[in-house]
Parts: sequence; C-alpha cells; structure tokens
Amino acid sequence: MKSTIVKALGILAVLGLIGCAGERAKPALTYYHGQTPQEAYFEVISYAPQEIEFKIKVKFASKYMYHLILEDDEPLAEGWYVTILGAEDSYRLIMKAKKGVVFEAGKDYRLCIGNESPEYVARYRNSYQCTVDYGFVLPPK
Repeated sequence: MKSTIVKALGILAVLGLIGCAGERAKPALTYYHGQTPQEAYFEVISYAPQEIEFKIKVKFASKYMYHLILEDDEPLAEGWYVTILGAEDSYRLIMKAKKGVVFEAGKDYRLCIGNESPEYVARYRNSYQCTVDYGFVLPPK
C-alpha cells in the first residue's frame, strides 16, 4: 500500500515537472507594416510626455479600429478608437501612454492601425498586420 502511494506521488511529481517544462512564454508579436500613407493624411497636433494627439484624414471601412503607438515592436499606447470622419474630413485621436511610458522628442515611433486587437491575434499567430502604418518623430518643443 505504501509503495503504491509513493509510486503514485512520484508519477504525479514527474508529470508536474513535464507540464512546467512544456509551458513557454509566448513570443512577442511582430508588427508588420501596412500601407504607408502620405504625410498629408496624418498630423501630430500636439503631444505631452503621456499622450499624443493626431489628426487623421483616412476613411476606413470600419467605424472602430485598433490603434497602437509602437517603438520598434513594443506597444506604448493602444486601444479601440472611432474612425468616423468629421466635418473637416478627418478624425482626432488622443492616445495615452501606458503606465511608466514617456513619449520623447526625436524618437522614432509608429502609429499602427489594425482591424483586430493584438491580444486576439496572439492566440493564433505571432504576427500582427497593420492596415495602415504611419512612422513619425516627435518634434522638439
């Protein structure tokens, strides 16, 4: 009886170790560049260390799209935003940085606009396709 319990516990311990060894952290998403629009369609209106305001003159088929500000492949700000053009044939977008992130003048950033959230995409693949990809550098104040 004792030997059966010891064997069962040993098997459980081995299975637990195998399960832990099999778990791997998901790799970070790679954000592939989408269409690069002309400068006339995107404008950085203003920025502060914790937020950036854009004026976007692109008409999307979807009323809501997922917007990300990236530094390389690291999302610094993200969320779903309305893309309905207003009276000026543009929409305004204010994106707030994640906790601990600071936007700096002179750094290269990308505004990636996509159809799905990265969390959803990460379940099935390790790459995210930007529908539109706007590269920008914040000017000095």
